[in-house]
Amino acid sequence: MNAPNSNLIRYEGLLNSEVRVQLTDLLMAIALTNLGSRGDLKKLFGVAVELLDNAQRYCSAGSVSFQWRIQGPELVIEISNLADKADAERLLSIVASIQSMSSEQIAEAFKQQLQDPAFGEKGGAGLGMLQIARKVGNRITANVRPEPDGVYRCTSQVTTLLRS
Repeated sequence: MNAPNSNLIRYEGLLNSEVRVQLTDLLMAIALTNLGSRGDLKKLFGVAVELLDNAQRYCSAGSVSFQWRIQGPELVIEISNLADKADAERLLSIVASIQSMSSEQIAEAFKQQLQDPAFGEKGGAGLGMLQIARKVGNRITANVRPEPDGVYRCTSQVTTLLRS
């Protein structure tokens, strides 16, 4: 964990359930210290937890890179992990879909996904990203690039305005 100033939290390493719990506890403590008791703190923290959960679920090998940084009036949360081709393509597809949706369409897509009995082997086939989009709108990006050994580096970024 690296926090050279109050505007950056970074973790790079393996991600399992124990590490995720420790990381989320530390993240909450640091967020409370740096952002105070805000009305939207639970929402912001929920986005970070969902990204960590997705990375743990879909990481095919190696370590993850997680970053929480405040840039002026915005919070940027970014996570990067290795995934297989199908999961990488599904990430790109759901994010592209979210980027074209209104808030109402995001809420409806989330509702439809909850009612779909055909959840995938690893989860809800985009339900986590739809949950994030319900909180921050369509300010989600994804980048995927091939790596050696047939895996793909998936980087997801969520940007949201900090309310005063």
